[in-house]
Amino acid sequence: MRKEEEGQVEESTYCVFKVGEKDFLLPIMWVKEIVDLSPLFLVPTAPEYIYGVIPLRGRIVPAIDLSKIYPTGEPSYSDAKLIVVDVEVELMREVINENIGFISETLPYFATFGSDIPAEDIINVRSFFQTFRVKEL
Repeated sequence: MRKEEEGQVEESTYCVFKVGEKDFLLPIMWVKEIVDLSPLFLVPTAPEYIYGVIPLRGRIVPAIDLSKIYPTGEPSYSDAKLIVVDVEVELMREVINENIGFISETLPYFATFGSDIPAEDIINVRSFFQTFRVKEL
């Protein structure tokens, strides 16, 4: 915590990544790893925001293209990275871990911000997963 003149401001660390002209923030506690976006396999019947999938340690990880969900401008994924997050979900009274990945145009970095950052820039991973979950790929 950092003290300000008016009181205390909470600080949190985020993984910052870029898609188009917009920066997104992921709370660091959700980030499992950052990998290259290859090999990438297209899935013809997947929703538009699924850029493809990559095999990663025995799992199939969907690569989410946030430019298809939010107004970000046209991204360039020539040197893209995939930020893999781990989400605990309840499935038939059993808690399992699922992985999803967010595509970043550039190498993401970690930064600490105060609580005054815009909430719309922060991705709530659990809520995102529930909203955009694909049952079958």
